[in-house]
Amino acid sequence: MRKDGGYLMRRVRLRALILVLPVTAALAAASWVPLARAAAGKVTVTLGVDQEAVGLDPNKVTAFSSFRRLDLLYNKLVTYDADLRVVGDLAESWDTPDARTYIFHLRKGVQFHDGQELTADDVVFTIERILDPKTASPGRSYLDAVDSVSASDRYTVRLHLQYPLASILSGLASGNAAVVEKAAVMKSGDLQKTEAGTGPFVLSEWVPDNFMRLSKNPHYFKHGLPKVDEVVFRIIPEQASLLAGVRTRSLDMATISDGSVVKQAQGDRNLIVQEAPSLNLRIFSFNTTRAPFTDPRVRDAIAYAIDRDAIVKAAEFGLGVVSGPVPAPAKIWALPVGDFPEYHPNPTKARQMLEQAGAGGASFKIVASPTYEGGIAVAEVIQSQLRAVGLNPSIENIEWGTYINRWVKRDFDTMVELRGGDPDPDRFLYRTFYSTGAVNNFLFKDSTVDGLLNRGRVHVVPSERKPIYDELQKVLVSQAPAVFLYTPYETDVLQPTVKGFRIIPTGALNYLEQTSLER
Repeated sequence: MRKDGGYLMRRVRLRALILVLPVTAALAAASWVPLARAAAGKVTVTLGVDQEAVGLDPNKVTAFSSFRRLDLLYNKLVTYDADLRVVGDLAESWDTPDARTYIFHLRKGVQFHDGQELTADDVVFTIERILDPKTASPGRSYLDAVDSVSASDRYTVRLHLQYPLASILSGLASGNAAVVEKAAVMKSGDLQKTEAGTGPFVLSEWVPDNFMRLSKNPHYFKHGLPKVDEVVFRIIPEQASLLAGVRTRSLDMATISDGSVVKQAQGDRNLIVQEAPSLNLRIFSFNTTRAPFTDPRVRDAIAYAIDRDAIVKAAEFGLGVVSGPVPAPAKIWALPVGDFPEYHPNPTKARQMLEQAGAGGASFKIVASPTYEGGIAVAEVIQSQLRAVGLNPSIENIEWGTYINRWVKRDFDTMVELRGGDPDPDRFLYRTFYSTGAVNNFLFKDSTVDGLLNRGRVHVVPSERKPIYDELQKVLVSQAPAVFLYTPYETDVLQPTVKGFRIIPTGALNYLEQTSLER
């Protein structure tokens, strides 16, 4: 630690150059050991993952890999528990005197990692930062109904809405709504390479594309947590090497997404495999401003051409659930996929529709990445299925960072994606498919969809909202800004010595704060 302008700053040791040499899958799991070795005398959980974080600013990031680190570095006003119920986090309670007003009562004595106390001013600053168009926060669409936010006193935040918003608490529970320290942001301007949170762990060392070390926050507001001294994320791109790392005990646990590797782990009696259906949704996206995808008939034809069950079997080894626009685990809202005609594959109909739209034999590119999120295995199955109806797609298999940049810039014809869902349909569908939605990377505009989204979000009674979202799902499937495919399982493979960890459908790693090791 060092003093800098009266403000405690941690020095994150960054290696300027890291040479990564090709290794076989058998050796890859061990190749990171010298740099990521646990500190002597400390209890360290070493977690293997296949992707590096793409920035650490919680109000700005979009990559799942970033959120999984942020789960441990930050807190939100409210959060989801394992049963997807909204519970207090930094707010110990809240009142709703009317449908447009929320008053949050903060925990007292919560400290940021630099020792400064969290106050209502930090919460107000965070929400205003998210709402500021210059921030370009994906979370802006979750909170765009906010009319004003103010600090009534040091520990009370008052949120006033322009109109009732059924998903406001869900929006505040999102990773993009994590509360940041005002003073740190004012000083740094950006948190992509550092952090300024209140979470159970502190960023202590980061060697990009190699490992990230998080150390126990000794002043964490949850008494007795975290239970270990360190969590180390090790970047191991090969899924087979992640499993090898757990088997050889160089890793305590690993997040594994490759179905074939998960099947191997399930057959090993010495390992624990935790699985849960996720709220994430695999989709095949269209840039609706590029021909031939400007024509909804072409997009709908492709929806008929794609066999979703075949994709789940081939790309996920069966470890997924075919889903409509609302992720299948959100059972209150998700329509049965059998209700959608497009979910009964019909290549003959698809070919006829393409010919009628003048798109028979069309050539285009499918952007994918070799990472799991980038969906290269899914892209290969889709390519084969679309060739069978006379289309001529080619695959652009690009590096993960380039993939993210292309996604942000909307620079694609089509793209295989993994989108983060939500227990509330408004928070997922509005930001994704509204004409001005923060992550409407399809550049999709449809007045019917906009109208349904606007109606669905202002009704706070579930029985009044349900018919609206039923209709919306049918419109989205037929208009097809994307072909909705399936929700994959969240899977972690653990050594039996790992205790207290629990998977939740959001994929968040919050339960690492309750995890311990029994050697």
